[in-house]
Amino acid sequence: MGHARYTPPITTPPRRRIQLLQRLLSSAALISLVLATLFWFPLWAYVVVVISLIAVALYEFFTMVRHRGIIVHRPLGVALGVVFSCLVAWRSMVEPGLMPTPALGPGATVISWMWDIFWPATIVVIFIRQFMRENTFEALGGLATTLFGLAYIAALFSYFFYIRTWHPAHGAWHVCFLVLVTKMGDAGAYVVGNVMGRHTLIPRISPRKTVEGFIGAVAVSGVTAIAARFMLEQPYSIPIALLLGLFLGLCGQLGDLAESLLKRDCQVKDTSALMPGLGGVLDVIDSLIFTAPLFYGILIYG
Repeated sequence: MGHARYTPPITTPPRRRIQLLQRLLSSAALISLVLATLFWFPLWAYVVVVISLIAVALYEFFTMVRHRGIIVHRPLGVALGVVFSCLVAWRSMVEPGLMPTPALGPGATVISWMWDIFWPATIVVIFIRQFMRENTFEALGGLATTLFGLAYIAALFSYFFYIRTWHPAHGAWHVCFLVLVTKMGDAGAYVVGNVMGRHTLIPRISPRKTVEGFIGAVAVSGVTAIAARFMLEQPYSIPIALLLGLFLGLCGQLGDLAESLLKRDCQVKDTSALMPGLGGVLDVIDSLIFTAPLFYGILIYG
């Protein structure tokens, strides 16, 4: 039996205005949180915020896949994601020298050992959890989905630790640049898609995303990168900044489409209602999940 087709609700103009107001208020709160953790609070506050976002996004993801009939152990999956994020945060601070001494033991051998065996140990732990279930229904689906969730959310979003600590003096501005370029692209997709959208991009994945909105998102990211290029340690020229912005805008929209594909398969509209007008945490960070590791690669090798 096939899945019931998702039909988007009819949105009246007053309802759309309420949604826009909710989106603006939620966005303002998130922007304030980002700026505070980057420039006003100590580094550990930034670590706590990123780990919290990963934990909530994982919880939303594992809740969402249950609509698909895939049985996963949410507490275990979230706990493994938090452990992984803590290890990445520690390693990102020690290697650039932001922590003057190792966190544990001579040479921090305990943490290094944990890092080296995390993924093998994770596979074993997930199998042990499956052994404890009363039946073997969807065992493979549960194993694969748990590992995918950790790789998709925890592993990719944890690059925000490396971006922040890669350069002690400019790391906060690098994070600010990435978030600004990526999320301005999301805003461009929303505005251009609502005002000018006529041609559906990939209707089988998202009936509301349009070609015009996709192009608008990439273009807005490109312009934003030009305006914000002085946030970087070595400001790029206008043509290079434009190319960087277009690339991040494109990847950000691919990240948004990727999450839409998952939600479509699970037959949910939003991963949660945690943030009015925006959906859940995973709905907010979906584009950043794709752009963070790519931007870090550009910083290192570009």
